[in-house]
Amino acid sequence: MGKPDERLGEEVVAFVALRQGSTATADDITAHCKQRLTAYKYPRELHVLPELPKGATGKILKRELRSQA
Repeated sequence: MGKPDERLGEEVVAFVALRQGSTATADDITAHCKQRLTAYKYPRELHVLPELPKGATGKILKRELRSQA
């Protein structure tokens, strides 16, 4: 998701919920993204959450994530 930035207009922010039994650090995920994505696409900010907030229909509630960014 995008986060306002004065210099670039917008920066990439990622929210990640790991599967049960999986282990990864924010640095591991960022390194993975840097290897596979171009420089302007990888997240500058990464939040690892226990689970992503979902509504009654199962859709991810982006407005709640934006308040955490």
